[in-house]
Amino acid sequence: MITILIVDDEPLIRYGVESIINWDLLGAKLIGNAKNGKEGLEKIRQLRPYIVLTDIKMPVMDGIQMIEQAQNEKISTYFIILSNYNDFELVKTA
Repeated sequence: MITILIVDDEPLIRYGVESIINWDLLGAKLIGNAKNGKEGLEKIRQLRPYIVLTDIKMPVMDGIQMIEQAQNEKISTYFIILSNYNDFELVKTA
């Protein structure tokens, strides 16, 4: 089963993504959420999700820093970045 972790600083976005997607229909299981990259990284280390849906800009640690740290630690996880920013350089970095 595909396991999913959601990382976003906006509670409404976290709740919206959690509730709008039929995880069972996709053969996936939502295993948690986090409100910033630091908390997200801790949960990635602990839960080892198959996929992390993350925002880029967040307080404490942003999504790019979280991804870089997880990759530096050789944690095998796929990342899907969700963002409302229209900054091409930021998108290229991600």
